[in-house]
Amino acid sequence: MTKIKSYILDNNITGSDKWIGTDGGSFNRTKNFSASNLANYYNEARRIELSNSLSFKYDTVDVGDDRAIGSFSFENEIGATVPFSSISNLIFHKNTSNGKTVTNFLSGIDEAVILLHRSDNPDFHGFFKFKSYTQRIDNIDFYDVVLDFIHGNGSIEEDKFYFLSVVQLDVAADKSYVHNQPTASSTWNVQHNLNKFPSATMVLSTGQKGYGDVTYIDENNLTITFASAESGKAYIN
Repeated sequence: MTKIKSYILDNNITGSDKWIGTDGGSFNRTKNFSASNLANYYNEARRIELSNSLSFKYDTVDVGDDRAIGSFSFENEIGATVPFSSISNLIFHKNTSNGKTVTNFLSGIDEAVILLHRSDNPDFHGFFKFKSYTQRIDNIDFYDVVLDFIHGNGSIEEDKFYFLSVVQLDVAADKSYVHNQPTASSTWNVQHNLNKFPSATMVLSTGQKGYGDVTYIDENNLTITFASAESGKAYIN
């Protein structure tokens, strides 16, 4: 058998390059593995940590289906393939596809320019203005995101993974937060993480303006106290 050190070193790695290994799921049989298939595995299994990118899977949701953990989807099903240019509203899970909770991160990037691109082919991408990020009342693990399309190429595809990255943070923009209170309570505990003492406007689930006493715990937390149990939203700015 030829010694490994005698083989020529390949300095031009391509997706079709192969090496021999053991298949752990097929009776430990020896098989060939390609570089491109390994790259797909790393992308889809989320084995590589990227400090400036968040990974989500595009999930198509039929009526009555549950939304997947670590996914983004539309309010109403549009299709398995949707052009980036037609996207203006998405629903994101609070966790990325590798299980990391990113609610505080996303709530702090209002008015930022973001990039959403496919993990295995960044040529399929869209640049957007990140307009707002609001917790849903029907499922508090998901958030409504409003986007303004800037430019891009291609479409999102069902069950493909996408990286969301912040390209430019608008530090001059005044930050805001929307607190959802789906369960009626006389006290609303609001963690807004705006690093200031903001104003609060309450809108009850009846559509009427709510009136409550606002108490500031610190620059990132406050409570709203009503005379009776209420549900609705608090707009923090």
